[in-house]
Amino acid sequence: MHGSGTARPAVSVVVPTLNERRNVERLLTELDPGYEVVVSDGGSVDDTLDAVRRVRPDSRVVTQGWSRGTSMVAGLHAARGDALVLLEADGSTCPSELPRMVMALDDADLARGSRPARRSVADAALAAVASARLGTRVTDPWCGATALRRSALPRLGLPDLTRHAAGFELLLAARAAQEGLAVCEVPGIRAAPWHQPYPTNSLAENSRMIKALFAERRSSVRTVPAPRASVDGVVPQAYDRF
Repeated sequence: MHGSGTARPAVSVVVPTLNERRNVERLLTELDPGYEVVVSDGGSVDDTLDAVRRVRPDSRVVTQGWSRGTSMVAGLHAARGDALVLLEADGSTCPSELPRMVMALDDADLARGSRPARRSVADAALAAVASARLGTRVTDPWCGATALRRSALPRLGLPDLTRHAAGFELLLAARAAQEGLAVCEVPGIRAAPWHQPYPTNSLAENSRMIKALFAERRSSVRTVPAPRASVDGVVPQAYDRF
C-alpha cells in the first residue's frame, strides 16, 4: 500500500521524537519511500528535525510541547493515510515489519505487535489483564508497534488519552476494544539491528498500567474536536490541557 503525489497516501507512519537525531536518521532511511512520514516532535534541542528534513525531505513535521501522548495524538491527526502506523524512533520495531502490521488491518481495525522476547512475571500479569480488557490475546503489553484504520479515529476519543505517556498504545487498543472495534495481535515483531534495548519495565510501571486499564470505561470517551495542530508549525499550548 503506497501513496504518492497529492493523493491521499495509503499508509502514514507517525514517529514521535525528542532528541532522536541518530535514531531517526537510521529509521527514516529504512522506511519504504512510498509511506507518508509524519514526525511529531516534542521540542528537540539537538539536530533531530534537521536530520528528518535531510533524510526524508517530504516528511510532514508537527511540533508541540512534549508529552508522549500528546505527540502521538498530534501525529495521528496530521497523518493523511488510510492506514496509520505508530512507530518509535528508537528502532524497537524494525521498519521491515510494517507491511505485516498494515496487512493485519485487512481483518482488524487495530493491530498490535508482539516481540519474541521473554516476559517478567509483572509483564505476564499485565498481559492477562490486557487480554481480558481487549477480548483478544495480548502477549507483549509494552510493544509499541501499532497500526489502525483511519476510519477508527473518530470513535477513539483521542485527546482524552494524551494524559498517558508510557503505555499509550495499549490504552489506545483498550479504547478500540471498548468501542466494539476489532483488535488483533501480530506476533514475532523484530527490532532493528541497531536498537538498544531498555531495562525491563518495573513492577510499579506494570501496576500503573493495570490501574489505567481498569479505569478505562466507555463513558470516558469524549467527543472532542481535533487539535489545531499545524504541519511544520506549532500546536497551540491550549492543546496540552487534555
